[in-house]
Amino acid sequence: MYRILFVNNDDLQPWKCYGPGELAIHEGDGCVLEVAKVLEYGTVAGLVQEEGEPPPAVKDLPVVLRRATLQDQSKAKENQLFAKSALRVCHDLMRRHSLAIRLMRVRYSFDRSRLLVAFMAEETVDFRAFVQDLAAETRARVEMRQIGVRDAAGMIGGLAPCGRELCCKRWLKTFENVNIRMAKQQGLSLNPSTINGMCGRLKCCLRFEQNCYRELEEALPPVGSQVTCPMGDGRILDRNILKGRVRVALQDQRIMEFPGQDVKMLGK
Repeated sequence: MYRILFVNNDDLQPWKCYGPGELAIHEGDGCVLEVAKVLEYGTVAGLVQEEGEPPPAVKDLPVVLRRATLQDQSKAKENQLFAKSALRVCHDLMRRHSLAIRLMRVRYSFDRSRLLVAFMAEETVDFRAFVQDLAAETRARVEMRQIGVRDAAGMIGGLAPCGRELCCKRWLKTFENVNIRMAKQQGLSLNPSTINGMCGRLKCCLRFEQNCYRELEEALPPVGSQVTCPMGDGRILDRNILKGRVRVALQDQRIMEFPGQDVKMLGK
């Protein structure tokens, strides 16, 4: 018996981890794990119990070592203070080396052997001297990670136009391709202020709402098709996919709206 655990942390994505079945740990518990031979700290966001022996692919995942003790929790809070100090050092070194980057997050591993520096940059930056000086100041192995505007929005957080917390901050951990065709299919205005999110890119909700729109759209006749309806024959002018209604230009020049189920395509 073994467990697959999903552990939240200050990184960009949660860790998918392996844990022995006898490990006394539950959702919401703090834990110490080993990731690429480096000790890390996180909080269990979910777990799945599996029967039998773990396959080799599972054993290659990061390993949850134990439930966090009070000492572990105290050290994790201490690491946050050390990270703030390292952030100030980073800003000083950036000015010294005239680096045109924007720091987003500085985080120590649990054992403080590694310092992760997440940053944004519009152009290619040579930060080798910066890394050498930062490693000398912090006495840790420095890992520079360049992130995009979507990841940055997920780190910073904020309120979306819908009034809720940004999906990328609250629950969305992976970003899939979003294109303008989705906005057209959903009948949205192509004004950037309407279809762009806080990050300036197309809203992620266009992607995970697309399947719903596609299913609802299949129940309605396409725009321009000839149909018959309770008031006679006509042509589809427009569709309200979410409401399941269509606007029909009748042969007598009237334009009327009907539920989708009351309209049938001619020839079918």
